[in-house]
Order: sequence, then C-alpha cells, then structure tokens
Amino acid sequence: MSNLDFLFEDETITTKTEKTENGFKVIVGDEVYHFVSKGENLFKLSINGQSHLAAAVYNDGKYYVDIDSVLLEFNEPSSDGFAGGGAGQAGEKDKIFAPMPGKIVKLQVAVGDEVNIKQQMVVVEAMKMENQVISKAKGKVKAINFAEGDQVDTDSPIIELELDEE
Repeated sequence: MSNLDFLFEDETITTKTEKTENGFKVIVGDEVYHFVSKGENLFKLSINGQSHLAAAVYNDGKYYVDIDSVLLEFNEPSSDGFAGGGAGQAGEKDKIFAPMPGKIVKLQVAVGDEVNIKQQMVVVEAMKMENQVISKAKGKVKAINFAEGDQVDTDSPIIELELDEE
C-alpha cells in the first residue's frame, strides 16, 4: 500500500492507495473508494455502493479528476510546498488557465466585465467532458486571448484579469 499526499483547496489530504486486480482502492480517512479501469484514464468509481464515471489525467504536477462532470484539481507535493502547475500558475490569480488541454466550448465573460471569486469564466471540453473554469480572484476582465472553438493548452492564459485592490 502506498501513501500519497495531495493538496486540494489549500487542504492536505493523505491517501493510502492499493492496486487491485482490475483497478485500485483509495482510502481517505475512514472512506474507501474503489476504481475499476474502463479504458485509458476512465474509471468506474464506487462510493458507498453507488457507481460514478470518473476520468483522471496528470499534467505538469497536477492531477485532474472528473467525477460525473465535476472537475477536481489536486496538486502533487514538492520539496518546497506544493507544485503550482504549468508556467508557475499557482500564484497567477490574474490569469485563467485551462485545467487540461482541450477546446473552448463557451466563454462566459467579456472584456470589461467585473468578476468575483469562484465565478464561472469559461467552459473547456477535454476528454469528451465539459469543465467549468472559475476565477480565483475578484477583478475586471482585461483580455480574452482565445475564442470559442479554439484549442487551448495549460500554459497559455485564456483570460487575463485586472485584480481589485483589497
């Protein structure tokens, strides 16, 4: 059994992971989660007897897990804290990045719009699932660098903000 630590919304989560015949078992605290492989990066997740579809990918020090169209982002521990992802994005609250490479399905803001923390900014389709990308800060939309239908990666900001002074 392997012990792994992750950072999720500024909270460290310690997991115990064990490989099984057709997937793996993850233990977080008293909860046990069973993952059965359904193809590359796709899993059937069983939680308390209920089944869910899950997709997982790793990119630039981050794990992205989509469970029933809810996207979770986990950072991998590093020697100086937690990894920040591509291009040092962790400290860039004024930029909105795609969580994983994909296609912009819908822009939900325009240049000049005022935005709040956790406001939905853009929908990115990746691995046949739509992922809502939210703002990490309050401010005004300064620039939109891509259009609907464009392919994006995790290194180029989709949207740039002018942050409110607080």
